[in-house]
Amino acid sequence: MSSNQDQSQLRNKLHVTSPAEGTFSRGGLLLDFCDLHVHTTASDGHLAPGEVVQQSVELGLKAVSICDHDTMSGYLQLARMYPPGELGIVRLKGLEVIPGIEINSKWEQRELHILGYFVDPLNETFSRLLASLAESRLQRVHAVVERLASLGMPVQVSRVLELSQGDSVGRPHVAQAMMEKGYVSSTKQAFKLYLGIGKPAYVDRHHLSPAQSIKAIRAAGGIAVWAHPGITDADWLVHELMEHGLQGIEVYHSEHDEQEQQKYLNMARENGLVVTGGSDFHGPSSSEGAPMGSFGISYQTLETLKRLVAAY
Repeated sequence: MSSNQDQSQLRNKLHVTSPAEGTFSRGGLLLDFCDLHVHTTASDGHLAPGEVVQQSVELGLKAVSICDHDTMSGYLQLARMYPPGELGIVRLKGLEVIPGIEINSKWEQRELHILGYFVDPLNETFSRLLASLAESRLQRVHAVVERLASLGMPVQVSRVLELSQGDSVGRPHVAQAMMEKGYVSSTKQAFKLYLGIGKPAYVDRHHLSPAQSIKAIRAAGGIAVWAHPGITDADWLVHELMEHGLQGIEVYHSEHDEQEQQKYLNMARENGLVVTGGSDFHGPSSSEGAPMGSFGISYQTLETLKRLVAAY
């Protein structure tokens, strides 16, 4: 799409939410909109980083953050082609690509994800940490494939790795391999019957604690944000996370209804935390997340994040 009319028609199909006032045009479209939670093929997304950028431009987004699971390789692909500027921001075609990551942490038996924005991907300590997480993911895939074979559903590890297209291989890629073999009809069914927690082919792996994730992100110069807290359903943890350095809450997310959005907006305001938001887009045909640009924040709010990280 190249014309403003095409962009407007596409944006009209999306549910747009923002915490900032004064950002709507007369036609009801949000101006200067930023989607700060998007996945690529570097983890479990369906679009390559370049395709994510192209779609972001077509949607007329002001900024997007690639937040792949436990890896920044998607962002680094772009950074190698388009050298980043201040705060690691890659600027092209009127779009700002914010360096980001989503670390899959674990608190007791719950997954609790921590987003990191403006993290330095070349920080040596942080890079070593991500390498260890990648190795943990690979070891689990081998173990899961062995369990599937014992259940009469053989898949090849090599095929799972091909599907992952990156260093953040995970259960969604195993599920895709299972679909190709005809063992299941969807990734959702694969998780429900075999790969989910407590299911026959489930294998746990090493996770960082939320505290470790927060500290690692901040040590690498980033802002640590609690991702989609409504999914975790452990609101009482906010103060404990703040003690470890939590700086923000992802208020606007595809899994948060309007009531939850208001609840987490109040939580952020009451505790002096920054507000972020994003679609958790995984791809046009994915059941995960929502369409790109359907949830997020205003550019004005993004500027608040920039000021916070610049003050380090």
